[in-house]
Amino acid sequence: MIAISYWDLLTLSGLVVLLGVVLWLNGFSQVKQLWWASARMIVQLLLMGVWLSWVFYAENVLWVVLVGVVMLSAAGYEIAKRQKYRFARYHSLWIGLLSLSLTSLVLLVGVLVLVIQPEPWYQPQYAIPLLGMLLGNSMTAIGVGLDTLTRNAVQLKAKIEAQLALGKTAKQAMGFIREQSLHAAMIPVINMLVAAGIISLPGMMTGQILAGVEPMEAVKYQIMIMLLIATSTGLGTLIAVSMASKRLFDDRQRLNLERLVKA
Repeated sequence: MIAISYWDLLTLSGLVVLLGVVLWLNGFSQVKQLWWASARMIVQLLLMGVWLSWVFYAENVLWVVLVGVVMLSAAGYEIAKRQKYRFARYHSLWIGLLSLSLTSLVLLVGVLVLVIQPEPWYQPQYAIPLLGMLLGNSMTAIGVGLDTLTRNAVQLKAKIEAQLALGKTAKQAMGFIREQSLHAAMIPVINMLVAAGIISLPGMMTGQILAGVEPMEAVKYQIMIMLLIATSTGLGTLIAVSMASKRLFDDRQRLNLERLVKA
């Protein structure tokens, strides 16, 4: 694989700086956020690269678990952070962590043990990149689903309470909002599946081809990871939305929006 120098990356970083200037001249007010996000991405990836080099060399399951815990915690934090109305007392963080653990982690262990079967099964070369792709996509979908749910619950409070007054259960009263939340979360995933191979070449497949892997082998790995992403995001969002819907009501089936705090 042809190596890229740090000077090449520094030169490419200038493109984002110029992009910020051009966007600012055209009225874009969040140029600092764009530059900060870009700088943060570079630092995070460089630090992760150094860390992963050491973890790959060590081949110790405890270090692999530690990397997974850090990635899972960061994903749970980002889910809670991206909501306009989040649950008080870290419940949003808890919902995010639980939904990710029950989907991404379980699917990862399953595919490592039953499909790829590396030796040992936790080989970091396979476990960590796959976990990163599952967490990244699931985090986005779950965040969108929870944000849609809590926003609509606040905005449509009167409609929900009217349905409760007609004798419907909390689950029935929240049914249309749950559907909207799942729809909002899954549309990007469906678009990604539809575009793959025709409009775009996914990142994992592109990386493997650039590294010299035979194209059909790269395609099989990409199909596997996209099927896992679709399953992980769908089930993760369903679990998170169900837990959040239940959390919006008290033991007597009354809507309790005081459990939400505005970010």
